[in-house]
Amino acid sequence: MIVPFLTVADVRLIEQQVTKILRAKSSSSDAKIVSTVRALAVGELRENLTTVDEAIIKEVEMIENSMGAELFIHGLKAYTIPFTAISDKGLQKLFKKDKKLKLPKQDLVDWQAISYLSWLDTGTNRQYIVLENKGEYTALRGVYEAPKPTKGVCAICNHHSSLHLFTATVKGNGDNYTSYSNYICADAITCNANVSNYAKLSEFVARNLV
Repeated sequence: MIVPFLTVADVRLIEQQVTKILRAKSSSSDAKIVSTVRALAVGELRENLTTVDEAIIKEVEMIENSMGAELFIHGLKAYTIPFTAISDKGLQKLFKKDKKLKLPKQDLVDWQAISYLSWLDTGTNRQYIVLENKGEYTALRGVYEAPKPTKGVCAICNHHSSLHLFTATVKGNGDNYTSYSNYICADAITCNANVSNYAKLSEFVARNLV
């Protein structure tokens, strides 16, 4: 029986490092350059993977072409810990202040491909974000402004992308409220594809709790 041990972010990190190796191979015929890039990629994996598995490291060290890379990455699905699905009732409980909560189409969600769940309510310009850790959920609610998506670095995935401004209002002491604004990926699918560690995501959540 296969026991999943890779987070979605781990898989994204592996994908990114494999891509670096393939780019080096396609852009340079110098074996030393390719070897250096491969060594740096392996070092990045050893330093940042949640669990360092020597079989995976060996596979990365042996990647030679895009076909082999695709087969390798596809095979990682069996070892990926999915985002634990949450019911519509569970979402309504998380966002109980929203009496007319617009729910996402969960049947379209690939739970093995997301580090966080997010959806937009275009009628109210609200964006909802849910983070999960071992079956426990953290909820964020904010408003987004996107007259024209702007290019920049996302506060969640730390990658260059098309962004919109996300603003969350956080209750402080007494009747005091503070608003925090961050530019994040306008497309949550793209953002999830870029999240290769939880540091930036966790920082974003901590700043913007409901």
